Amino acid sequence: MADDGEVATSDDSLLMRWFVPSAPGLSRPTRIGWQRTLLWFRWLTALWAFGLFAYEIWDRNRQATKLPVAHPVVGLLITGALIAFTAWLTVRYNADADTTVQTVPILAEIALGTVALLADVWVYGSPDHSQSLPSVWVIAAIVNVAMIAGQRSAVLTGIGLGLARNVGWFPYKTDGIWSLTRIATLVLLAVTGWIAGYVMQRMGEADREITAFKAREEVARTLHDGVLQTLAVIQRRSDDTELVGLARTQEHELREYLFGGSTVDEDIATALRAAARRAEQRDGIRVEVITAPDLPAGAPDVIHALGGAVGEALTNAVKHGAAAKATVYAEPAFDGDHDDAVFVSVKDDGSGFDESAVVEGQGLTRSIRGRMIEVGGRVEVDGRPGRGAEVRLYV
Repeated sequence: MADDGEVATSDDSLLMRWFVPSAPGLSRPTRIGWQRTLLWFRWLTALWAFGLFAYEIWDRNRQATKLPVAHPVVGLLITGALIAFTAWLTVRYNADADTTVQTVPILAEIALGTVALLADVWVYGSPDHSQSLPSVWVIAAIVNVAMIAGQRSAVLTGIGLGLARNVGWFPYKTDGIWSLTRIATLVLLAVTGWIAGYVMQRMGEADREITAFKAREEVARTLHDGVLQTLAVIQRRSDDTELVGLARTQEHELREYLFGGSTVDEDIATALRAAARRAEQRDGIRVEVITAPDLPAGAPDVIHALGGAVGEALTNAVKHGAAAKATVYAEPAFDGDHDDAVFVSVKDDGSGFDESAVVEGQGLTRSIRGRMIEVGGRVEVDGRPGRGAEVRLYV
């Protein structure tokens, strides 16, 4: 059972591997809300499909001008199966909501919808009827796939169900309006998958933003009475000018992060200069920033990651290498797969180190490598004893 804030995925969903989708990543409360809504939708549409088909049987039998339904018993069994499946799914949902988005119920629903659409024209005996045998019940399957496996899978599911109805029409002459209806059904189901996938993707993004906001609020509450007050006390009571300046800078940055909104700069060059300025104020190191004129602006997450990683590299240069000067250089990387790839070098004049004799500290592992890995980048460290060190960032 996933926690409320945890992004939910199906534990054994074959859809993830078959369709190679991009899952929307809905939080568990949002997903369960959608599951409940889809259950109500299934009940209403299944009962409607069964009732309307039963009415068609009665209406056609009482009017001599209409052809009777060709296979009424089969039609009642199929529409009854829609109700039975919905009841089974409801029982599973009430026992454990997570079990309704696993492989068996997902594929069973798609299979049942496919059978109903394939048998549609055969059951009626002709294409001339007001609606398909399962009505719009099959839309629930498409939305369910969109919720678990993303837009691509939902579109493929819609196309598959649309093709199933087309296959069922093959033995019958379908000129004119009937041919147009066949195409319209396929397009409608495919578009339903596209729209459902888009909505789920946007909701997943909203969930992640809300989760991040809640996490920030929790951190703010935790730190407000601890770290921030400690920094304020240092500023009031310390006679060390350098220490007071450092405490003031850290308090300002922390308050800006927690309460002042975004800390992401407008572009990579701005973020690198800001990181250099903070290092100069905090650590006393002189930093020269050189950026190529065609340096891309960068995505917000990349800008933030590079700014943080460069700041940590400069701190390490002072802390571990006693560096007095460093150069930050950035240029486009011209990666064949990404037009906006960037290379950043942080080179210092410190004591350097012997890579074979030094174990990476938390600063390098988490603050530099960790940041780069999160945005799909990588890090190289060149330590040369007595000749300084260079941290190379690729993203």
